[in-house]
Amino acid sequence: MNYSLLLAGLAVLFFALLLLAMRIGKRLGHRADDKSGAGAAAIEASVFALLGLLVAFTFSGAAQRMAERRNLLVLEVNAIGTAWLRIDMLNATDQPKLRKQFRRYVDGRIEYYSHVSDLGQREAIAGRVGALQKEIWTTSMSAARNTVPPFAASYIGAVNDMFDVSTAQTVAQKVHPPVATYAFLVFLALVCACLIGSKLAVAQRDSMLHQLVYAVVMTAAIYIIVDFEFPRIGTIRIDQSDALLAAQRQSMVDPPAATAP
Repeated sequence: MNYSLLLAGLAVLFFALLLLAMRIGKRLGHRADDKSGAGAAAIEASVFALLGLLVAFTFSGAAQRMAERRNLLVLEVNAIGTAWLRIDMLNATDQPKLRKQFRRYVDGRIEYYSHVSDLGQREAIAGRVGALQKEIWTTSMSAARNTVPPFAASYIGAVNDMFDVSTAQTVAQKVHPPVATYAFLVFLALVCACLIGSKLAVAQRDSMLHQLVYAVVMTAAIYIIVDFEFPRIGTIRIDQSDALLAAQRQSMVDPPAATAP
């Protein structure tokens, strides 16, 4: 499924609904007089203030979650690099098998990120990566028994950190505000559009420019918020950060001592 086209289609639909809501507001506003409009000013101010606060908090939260996902990827790359380097602390006979498993594991993580927008395939890849984690852990515990305890503890700690960060990243991909939050935001934006239409009717103005400005600004704001929440399927993306993981994979080569005949 092309989520970018889906999101763009929803944005166009929301834009049209905003214009329609303002038209409905204008029809309702023709029945109001100046006194009723003055009495409703406090209510309208409260509704518009609530809309502004909700947009601000939702926007800020979405941007923060996107930054956290990017930071977790950097932490994961660092954790993988540390665990890879600490393989050198283990017994030489145990290192080749672990290096092969590590390379397969990183390949699995790269595949996971490249298919993160495909929910079905993403879960299947996550299952395979989980199986690789068990293999690495079993092999690591066996190798640790043949290694000097301080070195073994340092290596095992690095492997544990590597797995912990990957779990945190997987969970972070699924953390989003409740759907009710977005539903209420859309509802509140439509209510405000209706109020704008009624005020234009009371003022006996038919300014299409003002209506278009509100519709464009609100549509863009909600579009960006949703795009921040799903930074791998829309216009705003963090795919560039995956290059760090790919670079780490390229650096995972056997040391000269291990490749010598």
